[in-house]
Amino acid sequence: MPAELACTVSDILEPSCGVWWGASPYRDDVEPLESSVGRDMDIVYTWRGIDQAHVPGERERRMVAEGRFVHTNIEARRFERQGHPAIDYADIIAGRFDDSLRAQARGVAELGVPYFVTFDHEADGNQRYNNRGTPEEFVRSWRHIVDLYRREGADNAIWVWNVTGWEGNLDRLPGLWPGNDYVDWISWEAYNMTDCDTMPHWNGVDSFEEALAPAYEWIQREGPRHGIDPDKPVMIGEMGTTDIGPRETLRWYADIPRVLREYERVRAVKVWDNKVSSGCDFRIGANRFARQGFEIAGRDPYVNLPDRVRRLAEYAHGRDRGVGDPD
Repeated sequence: MPAELACTVSDILEPSCGVWWGASPYRDDVEPLESSVGRDMDIVYTWRGIDQAHVPGERERRMVAEGRFVHTNIEARRFERQGHPAIDYADIIAGRFDDSLRAQARGVAELGVPYFVTFDHEADGNQRYNNRGTPEEFVRSWRHIVDLYRREGADNAIWVWNVTGWEGNLDRLPGLWPGNDYVDWISWEAYNMTDCDTMPHWNGVDSFEEALAPAYEWIQREGPRHGIDPDKPVMIGEMGTTDIGPRETLRWYADIPRVLREYERVRAVKVWDNKVSSGCDFRIGANRFARQGFEIAGRDPYVNLPDRVRRLAEYAHGRDRGVGDPD
């Protein structure tokens, strides 16, 4: 059987033959990035607050209509208020945001297509951990939201547990794990932040593989004894490098498909096409060598899933049945 015909996609959008390619785009506009690198993104990352009832919004619905998958992070913040103030997990557990969450769930359900959802990414990060609540309260909040979505019929929501995955945070992961029944994909980040002014102690350069590997190896080795299924698909939710020199920056991105072939559980990758500050810039369009490297990577067949697989994905919203073949 030809390799393309042997490729399948599961009901949670896990492909068997390659990797979905995506982005968290600069200024929430993916089209300039797509135009500059000559390809569409498979997945687009969007950011919303738990108090926002109109999720998916017009932007997410347009991208779904244009054939992209959407991954929305629902922050434990009030996006309807200036400054997006954080809220306590205890308020979520108490049901104070259930009305907006129900509206979100119904909106996702109405789309009728698979839709990636994360609650409060980077809960293991130093700025988040034990800040909005305890790890136990994070888990209870996660389960509360998933249960509510399911009661509202949003069975097409695909739950992506997203953490930083930084080596120093790995011992925090067991206490933040919501359980295999509440997580479909496991996700973390793969950054190099050389000379980033917000990370003054970042010494040296980490390749994409060096950034990805610690969490991957921890999940495979330690996950089972903490109740974490290491066979769940992995999404690199954010990745990118600062400027590390023309040749080095290009190679950092261009090498990504080779690395992905070595880590078979990784089935989706998204670049963080943004900047933290003027001294910490990850924008693909701001560095021609980053653009060239990302463009080279994006042409690799491993991150260009066949059209047939994309058509199969359209049939993947029946979570309680197998995926049909449209051919």
